[in-house]
Amino acid sequence: MIIYPAIDLRQGRCVRLRQGNPAEETVFGDDPASMARFWAEQGAEWLHVVNLDGAFNASQLDTLQDPELAALPINLRRLQEIRHAVKIPIQFGGGLRTLDDIQLALQLGADRVVLGTVAIENPTLVSTALLRWGADRIVVGIDARDGKVATHGWQSTSRVDAIDLGHQMQAQGVRRVVYTDISRDGMLSGVNLPMTTRMGDLTGLKVIASGGVASLADIEALKTHEHYNIDGVITGQAIYTGTLNLAAAIQVGHQTLRLCSAGLIPFRIEAGNAEFLLLYNLFFEQWQFPRGGSHHNEGEIACARREFSEEAGLPVRKVFKNCRSELNYTTSIRGYEIERTVVYYLAEIGPGEIRLGDENHCEARWVSAQEAWELLAETGPEQLPALDTALAFLHPPRL
Repeated sequence: MIIYPAIDLRQGRCVRLRQGNPAEETVFGDDPASMARFWAEQGAEWLHVVNLDGAFNASQLDTLQDPELAALPINLRRLQEIRHAVKIPIQFGGGLRTLDDIQLALQLGADRVVLGTVAIENPTLVSTALLRWGADRIVVGIDARDGKVATHGWQSTSRVDAIDLGHQMQAQGVRRVVYTDISRDGMLSGVNLPMTTRMGDLTGLKVIASGGVASLADIEALKTHEHYNIDGVITGQAIYTGTLNLAAAIQVGHQTLRLCSAGLIPFRIEAGNAEFLLLYNLFFEQWQFPRGGSHHNEGEIACARREFSEEAGLPVRKVFKNCRSELNYTTSIRGYEIERTVVYYLAEIGPGEIRLGDENHCEARWVSAQEAWELLAETGPEQLPALDTALAFLHPPRL
């Protein structure tokens, strides 16, 4: 997961805005190239540079023929200076409306460009750009306010749903988007994790999160959800004001993706025999015992109980703390290799109607031990040791 330090350019200076409001500007320096060198020295692997002025007003054809510094708008001169100052790749956006704009930005040193307003107003241009430069160099910026796409430097809000635009861009061949929650940008209020992960989950796009990063906790939360196609995160205000250490954030981004979950092995006694509850997960295409990821500072049993309540809606009579199984294995989700730890506790379940609460679950079955073993062996064999532990505990009965 790549951490992108942001360098926002306005009238040639390095600035930060609150919620994109030009009237709420803080200047952090007059030498963006020096700022770029500083972030590179801190270990940055990419830079995210934005032309806030959107100042591609010079004749593009003239500058393409002879891109002298004096002939360029000041923010484009700054882009060229940043390119000369650092060797790391640059992602550049802001005011790119035409193919000439894109070509000029790439010519001046951008390795990748971000297209925003034009994705709504001229989607054909996006398709043409993808054909000419490829999906690795063309990124679409989806800036949203209350779920609707904002354009023209966030000054206008359209009726287009952000997820719908993501689907449209994915269908055109876009692979990567920058998703920004405008209400959080520059506010240090935390990343909009639900919407960011939803964008990656539903569209299949690689998502670079933007807006609201406040501390290392935001980076850690995004990293935990990296397998929802979280490709990176842009940070500005936090690293400029010191609430986030860039080197520490990069270290988190490089960590092996690890997921810790807890769940119950639900059973009931029917006619003297134990039956087990299994749920079918459409995403994983397997039968599972109910489980889910733990919240911050949440204990194993608390997590297991909460997940069971949310996923099955049945009463729990008793959790057997001395019947605990810990499973450790490596799996792949959406192409991300993940080291998983799943802890299960045996639990006796009371009567009631099953209410499936997870959109990925389509079926629930109470089955015999033999049926449970067969279903898990066929679709989720990594869970078999947990079932074996439960059966050993129940036979002979120790209830």
